[in-house]
Amino acid sequence: MGEIGLSVLIALVALVIGVPVGHRVVAGVPPPDGGEPRRGAPGAAALGIGTAAVAAAVTIVLHRHPGWLPAYLYLSVVGVWLAAIDVRVHRLPDHLVLPAYPVLVALFGAAALVDDTPVRLLRAVLAGTACWLVFLTLHRLPGSGLGRGDVKLVGLLGGALGWLSWPSVVFGMFAGMVLGGVGALVLLAARRVGWHDHLAYGPFLLAGALLAILVGGG
Repeated sequence: MGEIGLSVLIALVALVIGVPVGHRVVAGVPPPDGGEPRRGAPGAAALGIGTAAVAAAVTIVLHRHPGWLPAYLYLSVVGVWLAAIDVRVHRLPDHLVLPAYPVLVALFGAAALVDDTPVRLLRAVLAGTACWLVFLTLHRLPGSGLGRGDVKLVGLLGGALGWLSWPSVVFGMFAGMVLGGVGALVLLAARRVGWHDHLAYGPFLLAGALLAILVGGG
């Protein structure tokens, strides 16, 4: 089986495992304050299509590196769920984010063994730690709109981008913040939020990381 065939097979396995449970995962996360969700959960079909689209894009870019795909497809599936959850209830639940750390370490560790690239694994750990520390500092600034969930999320994203390169880390983090700023301005202009409302940054951070993977993954 060639690299393309193996990559497609890995992507199909990820979708078969991830898509059927996505709607239940997203709909099952309650708001942090026990109130009503800000939005309804996306339908199973819409969530499945979104997950498949992200997985397909990542697979196309990384098809020459099938050893990397399990980690990035796992992050793709969980990332779509987290984006939908954050939009719906403004929350990035620990039961999805925290287990992703050891899972990604294991998957990238396996990729490092297969490709004999321990330097990539070391860079991923350093990048994830650096991003976590930077965003933790930003979170603690007065008036910061970043939540603790955002800080935990960027540790994962920084590690995944660090596997690719340091420029991918910088590009992904910068793109996420820019997208968040533009999104906030659009919502303010449309009067969907006020100046003091909390903005769900998770989807923007995830979108910035996805852009960095699509740009730098090849």
